[in-house]
Amino acid sequence: MAACGGSDGGDGPGPLVDNTKWVPTDAGEALIGVRPADAVCDLEPIDCDGLYPWPEGECVVLAGSPCVTAYVPECLDNFTVLAVYTRMPNPAEPRCNWLTLAQPSLRDIRAGDRVEIRMFHAVLNAPVPGEARMIFAIGDEIALDYSALIPSVDSQFPAEVWTAPKDYPAGTELLFHVDNHGSNEYMLIEVNVL
Repeated sequence: MAACGGSDGGDGPGPLVDNTKWVPTDAGEALIGVRPADAVCDLEPIDCDGLYPWPEGECVVLAGSPCVTAYVPECLDNFTVLAVYTRMPNPAEPRCNWLTLAQPSLRDIRAGDRVEIRMFHAVLNAPVPGEARMIFAIGDEIALDYSALIPSVDSQFPAEVWTAPKDYPAGTELLFHVDNHGSNEYMLIEVNVL
C-alpha cells in the first residue's frame, strides 16, 4: 500500500510522500520563519540498538523499546507515519524543539488539484506554558499551518484539504516542520493528491 510508505510516483491521485524518506534540512526559512537562537534538535538516536539505522523503505516498531529519537518512520496500524518526538531526559533541557524535514514529492500536482494532509499530536505538556506549531509546505506554499497551546489536555488530528494554486511537478520539495515547547509527540500520517 503506497500510503504506508511505498512510492508509486506519477500523475493523478495517490500518495505525495513516502514517510520513510524524510531527511533533516535547514531549508524553508522563508516559509517557516527564522530558526530561533535557542533552537536545538539532537538527531542522534539514544538506546536504539537493533532498530537504528532505520531499515530503508520500512517502518520501525518502537513500542516496548527504550529508543529515544527525534524522528522515525514508525509503524502505526496499517500506516507508516513520520513520528517526531521531542522527549527530554531532563525537562529543563530540550532535546528537539525545532525540526524541519524534507523530501521530493512523488507525483505531479496540477493547478486545482486537491491535496489532503493528515497529522496528529498527542496531549501536549511542558514544564512551563508555550506553543507548538506544525507546518506542511509544498514548494513555495504552506499547505497546512497548525498551532496549539501547551499544555493541552487533548490529542488532536489536524487536517487540511489544500487546493494547488499552480502546477508542481514530481520532485518538488516538500517540508514538514515542528517547533515545540516541552516533551511531546507529533505525526505526519499521510499526504495524498485526491
